[in-house]
Amino acid sequence: MSMIAVRPPEKRTYRVHDLVQIIINEQSQQSSEQRLETEKETQRQAEIRALVDFKKLLELQLRQGDLEAATLLDTRSQQEYSGEGEYERRDRFTDRITAEIIDVKPNGMLVLEAKRSMQSDEEIKTLVLSGVCMADAVTEEGVVQSSDLADLRVIVQHEGALRNASSKGWVTKALDFLFPF
Repeated sequence: MSMIAVRPPEKRTYRVHDLVQIIINEQSQQSSEQRLETEKETQRQAEIRALVDFKKLLELQLRQGDLEAATLLDTRSQQEYSGEGEYERRDRFTDRITAEIIDVKPNGMLVLEAKRSMQSDEEIKTLVLSGVCMADAVTEEGVVQSSDLADLRVIVQHEGALRNASSKGWVTKALDFLFPF
């Protein structure tokens, strides 16, 4: 036995309903660019070359009437479309939430689930998180990073007057559906 030797702490075992802190530090970046040019030309033409003589038809005779080639329909159309689009988005999400262990797999993997709702007047913000991690990823203090979670699912939902005011109405959605360009 030594006076300066420190015995390593025993490996902690986790059970269902134990609590673990999750530090969420997620960021993503997306970028997309698109260009499109199309050209289309259409021609249609229809002619009447013969017509039944209606006076003779009343006399029960079938004869061709006096008609020289008459154009019934003559259309031409040309259509060109050129479009460009760019999309860029950057998201960063940082938070800390307490999760409950809802299952401990036979191989020692921990299945975590957390849910938090905050309400301010009529505004409600709900955060739901779930994922799977190795027991070794949890620190001695019971903290795990979101980057150590497999099958990470983070859902943030907003409800209330502010959310309703910023979303499109049903008339605008219908017009966007009918006229997408």
